[in-house]
Amino acid sequence: MNPALILTMMDVRLAERAGSSRPLKVSKITLPPIKFMTVNRSPGGGAMSVDTSMPRLEPLSPGFDTYGPDDEIFSVLGLKDRWTFGCSYIKHNTGVVLPARIIIEGVLNEWSMGDLDPSETQTAAHMFSEVTHYEFSLDGVERFYADDEEIEIRKDGISLTAPHKRAAGLPT
Repeated sequence: MNPALILTMMDVRLAERAGSSRPLKVSKITLPPIKFMTVNRSPGGGAMSVDTSMPRLEPLSPGFDTYGPDDEIFSVLGLKDRWTFGCSYIKHNTGVVLPARIIIEGVLNEWSMGDLDPSETQTAAHMFSEVTHYEFSLDGVERFYADDEEIEIRKDGISLTAPHKRAAGLPT
């Protein structure tokens, strides 16, 4: 039986800036849905319309929340940068600890403090846009990888775009 993985710790940091770790400040990480684009085919003489899955993704919009404002965020707000979301999971039945990494390259495009109420914990929401690189690994194994410039999407290390690149005469 496949054991449940329980999140035990998380961190959000600028991938290439030492000291940018914020494990005591981050309150939530939002991973975007991985959704493949579709093209609708509705033949005039057909009995049904079919959405055909394409080897490309809908735009990705990851994000994270922090407890209160984060001074460093303003230096990168609106700019493209590389970020690492680091997580620790524990296998429920064995106690084995597994690392997870999400690497994102995109623009930290949205910052929102929401309602200010001194009787409640204040959080700030941060959202990315223009994501051109996204990778997710669990226990050191690449589970998902997408890069706009490389024209590459991999799932479990297997390229989903290679056959299409070969057919178009592009390098794989």
